[in-house]
Amino acid sequence: MISLLEIAERSQKGPRIPEKEWDLNLFKKISFYVGEYGIKYDGKEFFNTDETILDGVIEGAIEFIAKNGVYCVTTNRIIQFEEHEIRSALRETPKTVVMGEGKDARIFKQRKIEEDEPLGICPGHHSPFTSDIAPLAIKNFAQIPRTDFLEGPNFLKVNGWEISNAPAEAYASMRESRWLKEGVREAGRPGLSVLYYPIHTRASTMLAGMADLGTGDGVLLSVLPDVKVEHDLLTSAVVSEEKGNYRVSGSFAIAGGFCGGPEGAIFESVLKTIAGILCYHDQIHYVGVEHSKSLSAREIMMQPLNWARSVVFQTLNAKTNAICMLWAIPSSGPCTEQNLWEHAVRAIEAVVNGGNIYAPRHVRTEPNLGQTPLEAEWLIEVSDAVIKSGLNARGKAAIIIEGIIREKLAGRVPERGKTIVECYDLVKHQPTQEYRELYERVKRELAELGLVL
Repeated sequence: MISLLEIAERSQKGPRIPEKEWDLNLFKKISFYVGEYGIKYDGKEFFNTDETILDGVIEGAIEFIAKNGVYCVTTNRIIQFEEHEIRSALRETPKTVVMGEGKDARIFKQRKIEEDEPLGICPGHHSPFTSDIAPLAIKNFAQIPRTDFLEGPNFLKVNGWEISNAPAEAYASMRESRWLKEGVREAGRPGLSVLYYPIHTRASTMLAGMADLGTGDGVLLSVLPDVKVEHDLLTSAVVSEEKGNYRVSGSFAIAGGFCGGPEGAIFESVLKTIAGILCYHDQIHYVGVEHSKSLSAREIMMQPLNWARSVVFQTLNAKTNAICMLWAIPSSGPCTEQNLWEHAVRAIEAVVNGGNIYAPRHVRTEPNLGQTPLEAEWLIEVSDAVIKSGLNARGKAAIIIEGIIREKLAGRVPERGKTIVECYDLVKHQPTQEYRELYERVKRELAELGLVL
């Protein structure tokens, strides 16, 4: 694997081009590879079943980076790679990561398509909370027995102070890490791995938050949209690697941007994953394809995004060592029927496509209005039932999902939902009666559609 210091050196010596030129060229080049390798949705399948597409996506992605590199926004230069360097990095990145310590240690691994082992899970956060709620919320998510690691929350204010400058950012970052450590201890799981979520990507802010991390903890170091990296996160990657922290990248793509439609977004997600491996030595990646309409909570969108996600996961699981996670981000908020149905679809997808579960939360989250432990427990329950029922094959799973979409999601308008304190008792670690009854009803209706929990 190319050293991170070598990456830093190349970021200062590669060809210089304006960022706008990179953006405009990205659409043309990705469109070329989509056409060259015949990546096109057939309008029928929920899960991809054409194995030849996977070869085209990975070969096109490797060729793209070998010819075009990765863009560094700090220096406005291209980081260049040889094809053999890319292929070596994809072979050398590990398929497993050891996280946590003592009895709370976990081995987090790459899953395979239609695998029948339980999914790994990060059950929460990557979501804003107010300072008075955050420590108790952390404890509640850590109390979920299946939790493998727990990501930090973010904040608009900390102890009454606006997070609007570098000193405040550094303080907020330290509070996040310490709240995480305190929360897992209070949950009786002192060795549980925590993942630092950047309050800001400024290196000074990142390093302040990373100071309290142990060797079994991790750092979120995401490749930017449009296949771009930056020196601040590269600095954090250097430090985290020296400290022995694992690294996670957000490598999903948004259809409708410079990558084009869902087919182009497939390429961008795979490109971002490879860029994360090369430039930050990321080991775990939440990947896939979303759309601006669903991310803005305007519509509950399904096909062809579901098919596109399946191509991304299948490509990375079959052709690389990347450890993939599916980010469950429903368009409806907590304590709504649509939220639970959207999560059910994502849980089934994850099992079939070979994805672990990453920090489920509402797409347009507001402070305290993003997630509760019930959604994570629901994802675990549904995914376990898929495996136990033998419905992890693509054809069988598609029938269940298509029934959910037809009967429960098609034509529905996303709902805002309720805050965590409105629908979840953080002292007793249980949903309110209203939320419990809603969950039980959805559970019965899912059984009527063919999946018994």
